[in-house]
Amino acid sequence: MRWLGNLIGILKDEIALFEEVIGVLQEERKAVVENDLNGIFATNKKKENLSARQKLLDEALASCLKKAGKEGYTLSQLMEELAPSERSKLEGVVSRLQDVLDRLSWENKRNMFLINKAMEINQDLIRLFSPAYSLSYKPDGSLHTDFTSRLQIRG
Repeated sequence: MRWLGNLIGILKDEIALFEEVIGVLQEERKAVVENDLNGIFATNKKKENLSARQKLLDEALASCLKKAGKEGYTLSQLMEELAPSERSKLEGVVSRLQDVLDRLSWENKRNMFLINKAMEINQDLIRLFSPAYSLSYKPDGSLHTDFTSRLQIRG
C-alpha cells in the first residue's frame, strides 16, 4: 500500500507545519503582551505563509486519498477500514496529529483572549480620555488629539 506511506508522509508534514504555527502563535502572544505592533504584523505575515503551505498539504492529502479510492474519507473512517497491521502504522501519526492540533487550538484560544482583552482596554481608554482631550479620528484613520483644549483655563 504505497498510498498509505504517502499519507503518513503528508500527515507528518502537517504535524511539522502545525508545530511551526504553534511557535508563531507563541511569538504573537509575546508581541501582544509587549504591545509590539511590528511583532504582531510580522507574525500575521508568517501565519499567511504557513496557511498557504497548509493549503498545499490539504491538496496533497485529497489527491492521495483520491488515488487510493478513499476520496472524502476522514482519518477515523479510513482507520476503520484498514487491516490491523496497516492501522497500527497510521495510529501513531494520527495520535501525534491530534495532540499537536489540541496544542494549536489552546494557543490560538489563549491569543484570542489576550487580543480581545487588549482591545477592550484600548476602547475603555479611548472612552475615558475622549471627552477630556477631544480625541477623534481623522479621515485616514489616525487618531487626532487636542491636548491644548484641556490645558486652557476656563473662567
